[in-house]
Amino acid sequence: MNVCADCFNENEIRQFVLDSSKEKGFCDCSKQEASVVDISILSDFLIEFLNLFAFDNEGENLIEIVQKDWGFFKSNEYAEVILGEVINENDFAFSVSDKVSYIPEIKECIEVWLKLKTEVKESKRFFSDLGTFDWANYVRTNLKIKKNTVLYRARLIPEGISKLSCSEMGCPPKEKASAGRVNPMGIPYLYLCEKKETTYYEIRSVYLDRICVGKFSVERDLRIVDFSKSVDIFKDDYDILIEMVKRKILFKEISADLSKPLRRFDTEIEYVPTQLICEYCKINGADGVRFNSSLHKEGVNIVLFNEADATCKCVSDLNIENVEISIYP
Repeated sequence: MNVCADCFNENEIRQFVLDSSKEKGFCDCSKQEASVVDISILSDFLIEFLNLFAFDNEGENLIEIVQKDWGFFKSNEYAEVILGEVINENDFAFSVSDKVSYIPEIKECIEVWLKLKTEVKESKRFFSDLGTFDWANYVRTNLKIKKNTVLYRARLIPEGISKLSCSEMGCPPKEKASAGRVNPMGIPYLYLCEKKETTYYEIRSVYLDRICVGKFSVERDLRIVDFSKSVDIFKDDYDILIEMVKRKILFKEISADLSKPLRRFDTEIEYVPTQLICEYCKINGADGVRFNSSLHKEGVNIVLFNEADATCKCVSDLNIENVEISIYP
């Protein structure tokens, strides 16, 4: 079976197919003329990857979980054709149309976070046992933000004030610091965004709001725990592969909770698990955390534990003149 680079979304796999292709031919998956390779050159990786799953009537469809968690393939149809070929040629306990779940070793990374969330919200708020799981092997700094990096923060302009100054764009004072996804009540952290546009959404600005956007400069090289960081798992070493998948799954679960906005009927107890894991990052040497914005597609948030690590250099003011609302069934 011939495949081409256009069958895949994952950049490492796409480049590997392009580098390995020696001739033009007909792609059995995309049904087009292209630089093709035989699927067998990807078999070792795909077999090891599929070994991360087990048949489970209570699980999810194999194609759906692969595409949702990894997005390797250009479409579900391509995933079904390619994985179906690999499964049919090898001895798996499931078919391409079966429901599966991750093997127990990987499910542990999901369950440990769910267990911790329940524990700190319902039974042991301040003395949770983090020691039962090797957190240090997974939750550690994995990104450096260099000195002079530009980040942004926005604030609504109160009535009767024309514009906010640079000194007013930082953290609130401790006595006014409400709880957030990262910071506990009374401990202010500096919430920033990589894109100016993301700040408009993060402060939930609405039509005709007047806002100020501060442009911040990072004062020193910072060590960050990046919960949004993609993981390249295109490896030929199963031991490395399984560890990278466990980290990816754990980070995905934590990142989803960090990104989740507080709804009007939620309470601040919902913040406690992510506050705890960010406190763990802080006491283990991280300067902050990075996670995806749930309010702005492709937006990214960075929260610094020390306000002095970034300085507001200038402030611009603007009016919100249009708001779009999307409704999903």
